Formats: sequence, C-alpha cells, structure tokens
Amino acid sequence: MKEEEASLMIIRHAIEKLEAEKKQQVMACVGEIRDVMQAFDAENAALALMLIAAEVAAE
Repeated sequence: MKEEEASLMIIRHAIEKLEAEKKQQVMACVGEIRDVMQAFDAENAALALMLIAAEVAAE
C-alpha cells in the first residue's frame, strides 16, 4: 500500500469515528471544496488544495 493510500485510510477512519454532527460538517465542507475545485483546471485545483492542506497542517 502506498503512503498516500494509507493516509487516506487513516483520515477516512478518523472521520467515521466523529460524532454525527461533526461528521456531517466535515462532509459538507468536502462537498463545497469539490464544487469550487470544479471551476478550475483539475491539476491546478489539486495543487492549490495541497498547498492549503500543508498550510493548515503547519499552523
């Protein structure tokens, strides 16, 4: 299993363990992010998302 796949599995498992309201908020945010990303070139949107994720992780 690649590192990316393992990370995805860990994150999905953590989301599944959230209380219902928090899980719903996370999934709503995911949906909104995906909707916004569709307005951009897929490669550029993915790069922007990785940048944001790194910035949030560094905070």
